[in-house]
Amino acid sequence: MRKQIPALTSLRFLAALWVFLFHLHIWHGDFGISPVDKFLHSGAVGLAFFFVLSGFILAQAAVGTEPLADFRGYAVRRFARIYPVYLFVLVSGWLLNGFAGELGDKPLRSAAAHGLADLTLTNAWFPQMFMGGHGRDGTWSLSVEVFFYALFPLILFHARGLSDRALTLGIRWAVGLLFFFAIMGKYIQPMDLFTQTVFYYSVPIFRLPEFVAGVFAGVLALRETATTPSGRKAAWAIFGLVVYLAIFAKTFPWVAQGIVALPCLILAFTYFTRASEGLATRIFGHPVFVFLGEASFALYLVQLVTIPWFKANAMGLGLRPAIGMCFVVTIILACLVHVLVERPMRPLVTRWLTAKPIA
Repeated sequence: MRKQIPALTSLRFLAALWVFLFHLHIWHGDFGISPVDKFLHSGAVGLAFFFVLSGFILAQAAVGTEPLADFRGYAVRRFARIYPVYLFVLVSGWLLNGFAGELGDKPLRSAAAHGLADLTLTNAWFPQMFMGGHGRDGTWSLSVEVFFYALFPLILFHARGLSDRALTLGIRWAVGLLFFFAIMGKYIQPMDLFTQTVFYYSVPIFRLPEFVAGVFAGVLALRETATTPSGRKAAWAIFGLVVYLAIFAKTFPWVAQGIVALPCLILAFTYFTRASEGLATRIFGHPVFVFLGEASFALYLVQLVTIPWFKANAMGLGLRPAIGMCFVVTIILACLVHVLVERPMRPLVTRWLTAKPIA
């Protein structure tokens, strides 16, 4: 089975772009075209895309390795993958948009706590930081990913020992738990809308089922006994998901939409894992798409800086011109950050952290 699957890399760009358009839509407001507005409003489901795909790809990449046996090496690779570019964008955001918003009646202590949570990527565990501006309405997802990375070796070890039937059942349980907690969080009162949204949307433990489902599906897709979905079936699943979100996006809370989204996403990911040819495979395997997929992490981070900057400094152009310029500048900057910061820093940090001291 192929360890590197270009199409899965390319799909990350679609997830990052979806989230980016969602944030631009929040800035712009509704267009007055219900299906378009509902689909853009559902861009938060793009995080489910990321979380499931993250687990799926990690399971694929771990073929022939044992993360539990070499946890230090695994941790170094994960750290080098996300932290250098995250730190670069975080500090850039502090310099361009300010450090923090409301800091309460003890600003020095609060500022220190905010900075520590940002630097240690633990901010998702403190819901009061969510939507605090200055990138914190997006960097919470990196905090969630760090939690997933810490648990991945254990989840993978368990998943590899399960039968195909048990893995399938585990995926169903994960989807069911995700839906259960999101729905219960909405309807058990009293809880104001903001707290309910933040708590069940950004606290890592409530997003864990998405990652577990991705890992289980990734392990299952690698087995010769797994069923290979047809390209037509995968295409219809994604088309159906798009239509569902365009019509019913506001039926359930964002996280609860996973009951529809996760099965469709897993089907598509499995198809690209097992199919070596076909129109979709050729399109998403194209070098341009693959490059954009590789730059997707930078895109996700950079937009957390550019959107607030353009909101504060470019409104003299008019709303739509400012948004259009923000879109173009963000894409360009993301590609530059990927090429000039993310790519070179990853091997440098890996070598630095794995270098053995001279005896």
